[in-house]
Amino acid sequence: MNTKWTQLVCTAALIATTTVHGAGLIKPLGGGNAGAFIKSHHVEVIINNGYAQTIVEQVFGNNSDNDYEAIYSFPIPKKASLSEISLWIDGNEVVGEVIEKERAREIYEDQVTKGNDTALAEKNDFKTFEISIGRVRAGTDTRVRMVYYQPIEIDLNIGRYVYPLAEGGVDEERIAFWEIDNKVHEHFSFHLKLKSAFPVADVRVPGYDQFAMITHTNDTYDVTLEQNEGGADLSRDIVFYYRLDDSVPARIEIIPYRASSKESGTFMAVVTPAASLRPISEGSDWIFVLDVSGSMSGEKINTLTKGVEKVLGKMSPNDRFKLITFNNSAKDLTRGFITATPQNVEKWIRNVRKIKTGGGTALFDGLKKAYRSLDDDRTTGIILVTDGVCNVGPQGHKTFLNLLKQYDIRLFTFVMGNSANQPLMDRLAKDSGGFAMNISSSDDIVGRLLQAKIKILHECMHDVQLTFSGEKTTQLTPVAPGNLFMGQQLVTFGRYNGSGEVNLTFSAKVSGEQKQWTCTATLPEIDTENPELERMWALAHIEETMETIREDGETKPLRQKIIDLGTEYSLVTDYTSMIVLNDEELEGAGIQRRNYERVQRERAAQQQRASQPARNHRVDNGNTFNNRRAPGIGTGPVGPLFIGIVAWLNRRKKMAA
Repeated sequence: MNTKWTQLVCTAALIATTTVHGAGLIKPLGGGNAGAFIKSHHVEVIINNGYAQTIVEQVFGNNSDNDYEAIYSFPIPKKASLSEISLWIDGNEVVGEVIEKERAREIYEDQVTKGNDTALAEKNDFKTFEISIGRVRAGTDTRVRMVYYQPIEIDLNIGRYVYPLAEGGVDEERIAFWEIDNKVHEHFSFHLKLKSAFPVADVRVPGYDQFAMITHTNDTYDVTLEQNEGGADLSRDIVFYYRLDDSVPARIEIIPYRASSKESGTFMAVVTPAASLRPISEGSDWIFVLDVSGSMSGEKINTLTKGVEKVLGKMSPNDRFKLITFNNSAKDLTRGFITATPQNVEKWIRNVRKIKTGGGTALFDGLKKAYRSLDDDRTTGIILVTDGVCNVGPQGHKTFLNLLKQYDIRLFTFVMGNSANQPLMDRLAKDSGGFAMNISSSDDIVGRLLQAKIKILHECMHDVQLTFSGEKTTQLTPVAPGNLFMGQQLVTFGRYNGSGEVNLTFSAKVSGEQKQWTCTATLPEIDTENPELERMWALAHIEETMETIREDGETKPLRQKIIDLGTEYSLVTDYTSMIVLNDEELEGAGIQRRNYERVQRERAAQQQRASQPARNHRVDNGNTFNNRRAPGIGTGPVGPLFIGIVAWLNRRKKMAA
């Protein structure tokens, strides 16, 4: 990459350096440089077999005469399993091990006191992962590597991956005391490799399209962003989209892992259904519940405003809308429902643009006001736009869930930015029969809203279930998937014993009528290609257990379940942390090298997959969904209505054969 190209990337891709904070080193507010800084930041992402592996390697420098402890913080990616922290000690990589959180903190602080090289990875609820490096030595480099995995779901034939960097602005205590040093002083690079067994029509990196180097060979896309000169800021998310070809079929896929016939196997089942979901044509009432608290300032409120404008502008004159805002309290901005005539829409778009942010977040009051004065004769939907953090009034999950149980109205949550209370937003949407959608400030908001509108304006599949018979399958998660909307996938993890054929039944209610689709798959006796599935299965169970804790409170058995899963599968959770120690200290603490062994298996499998073409894990014969294509943006009854999203994704890009 030449110097001119590098300067363009620096200018256009790494923006907002003076007002936006993101992932980076935590330092005392007004405390100055304190010596430690981020020297380089390199990201490798591989999307293959239905999930993404993200590898981050950072080098920290220290330009002072003293050794410093450094804390690197970054937002928690959705459904991500932080599975690997490595620290280079005396030139050798040392992989971290997972133990109970309190004990890990005690050992880490003891190591810091002794002056030993050590590192600690902790989870700060739903907000951030924090990596503490015990000693960044004066005048030398300190190298750290972290790895996480996450499933990638396809929505209307569009896959989406987010590398989260932007500061969520939701942790008031941290904001009041700390500042984030997110500047990379030397080299920044981001490289993403997409391998797909199904043809890809297009890829996109919003905000980076003109500067990203994109190459395409056979079944693989490579995307590279790079800056070789100092000044890069880790303050803006990188969002990658890919669109599958319109010919891609509805399907059922099973991705297995089983190390030997003596051990249980793990699988990820992905169902991409096709069913006749009729459009909702009658006039509807839409209640917008808009978070205008202080944490929604900046890019968030700009994105919210643009989104509401787009939705209001697409309404039919038969529709009605109501706008409710909330910060310290809730306010009915429109004072009742407004008919969506062109004149009314134009007027309220102007009013939305005048919205200012400030104050706390009375989320419960906002939702409570939305449920008042409903018209039983009309279809009603509630659209909640928030960063999901409530700090005024009721805050417990159970209080919100009890409110929703009183009404049979779908709630659609649009979660703005990083470090949001994603667990609460997902649960509220799921229990009401709606869906939750993440919105990054780096997203193409028009495209995301078009995806959402297709779902909202069509029937959905109710009471979805995936069942297995034949071979013994156990510990499926999620236990109750809920509803599936147009273009959504069902992703399920499970365990199995034995091998051979298993019968799958995917069932749901459509227009009140029970439907089911079946196929037969083979669970292999041995398949060592995807050992990472074990971690993702364990994390899915941990998330369901945490859901119970958030609703009903912590109990000793539930806490112990998470500790057991976290330590066995080496995952950083609310109750477990990952600590890096040299061999002597590790042995003295009586900590086993579980994660080291797991990491070696994963790296060997990853190296083998890198040299192979993308593997097709489809198990149905095509008749399961009557040989129909997967619902997408250019197919089926929704195609003509949403031609705009095709233009959104179809753009000029630099391609190399």
